[in-house]
Amino acid sequence: MKIVIVGNSVAAVNAIEAIREKDKISSITVVSDENYRAYSHPLLPSLVVGEVSRSEERFYYRRSGFYENNKVNTVLGKRVVKLDLEGKTVELDNGERLEYDKLLLACGGKPIKPPMEGLDLEGVHTLTNIKSADKLRKDLKNISHCVVVGGGLIGSKVAEKLAKKGIKVTLVELARRVLFPVLDDTGADYIHRELKGLGVTLMLNDSVSALDGDGRVGQVILKSGKKIDADGVVVAVGVAPNIDLAKDANLDVDRGIVVNDFMQTSNENVYAAGDVAQAYDIVMGLKRPIPILPLAARQGRVAALNMLGMDVKYKGGFPMNSMTIGKTSFISAGIVDSEELEVLSIQKGDEYRKFLVDEDNRLKGMILINNIEKAGMFNWMIQNRFDVSWIKDTFLNSDFGWKYFNKAFRVLRLDRKIK
Repeated sequence: MKIVIVGNSVAAVNAIEAIREKDKISSITVVSDENYRAYSHPLLPSLVVGEVSRSEERFYYRRSGFYENNKVNTVLGKRVVKLDLEGKTVELDNGERLEYDKLLLACGGKPIKPPMEGLDLEGVHTLTNIKSADKLRKDLKNISHCVVVGGGLIGSKVAEKLAKKGIKVTLVELARRVLFPVLDDTGADYIHRELKGLGVTLMLNDSVSALDGDGRVGQVILKSGKKIDADGVVVAVGVAPNIDLAKDANLDVDRGIVVNDFMQTSNENVYAAGDVAQAYDIVMGLKRPIPILPLAARQGRVAALNMLGMDVKYKGGFPMNSMTIGKTSFISAGIVDSEELEVLSIQKGDEYRKFLVDEDNRLKGMILINNIEKAGMFNWMIQNRFDVSWIKDTFLNSDFGWKYFNKAFRVLRLDRKIK
């Protein structure tokens, strides 16, 4: 069997491993428009400021030799431009065609470009891949004041890293807080304090309307009318699933490539996984893209096993995020803000914990700040729709752990008999 994987990140790597666990013979070809082995996108801000280099193994998801050891053909630096579903081929930008029996689309996302003038000026950057990180790193010598557009995970981390390098940073965010879908107001305040402590200027409830300059950006104009003198801009307003190939091939697409419980698209020989896939969110009860690494890994594995003819269901996932900014570390999962769910919360010193429970006593979301050790337990409860009616009153105890569960349940859980 011939298997072609379009994309070369977490979903692809886990798909390769799953295939080779069961099948040592079928050919696997990975196509990527980048010339690098699968690397860690969350480490790109660290790459920009020199805290990690491309020569370090920790920058990559798997060690060198991964593709050779798994007998994978790599076609790197080439872009897939067309899918021929009837002929079961993919066409590359050099005109070459690759045949497949099963195809996995793991082509991730592309940076969202907000509607503003001046995006083509020098000094304006995105940060979604190694090429863009290298470009920003080389340009740092020309930047004394950088405006970061977008206060999400990448934007907040870039702002922190650049500020620590001594660059003046202004972060502009359309919402009333940074990390809007990830933290609530109280949680975001911890991050606000850390960023301000590093010298970052926060401009919330505002957005950029235009960039101005003579060749190089020199001024950032906000919709509020404010003007910021700056010689560097990082646009980090998020990524959108890269659905163009699937859409042109008439696969079923919405916000992402729509898949069933087996990560199969509307074509029986084509599967999708990772940031590009629109799969089931067990917390929200609907299908939507959730661009996080653990889910991409799980989806890649499920898709691969099903390409081999196994009936393995993807049980769904939910948003999970973790980050450290300054001295504040947090983990959040599921729904973090709601007026309809029962809310249990406590704020004590530099710690904050919040849990959201539905009317059926199922944990739907959480925020843990600076007390994150038990995050795995809560994620398990969300994933398994565990009845927390008898235990939720202990969630706010600082020493919460398995000791609060009855002995019989602990034995079963720790023996992995409950899944």
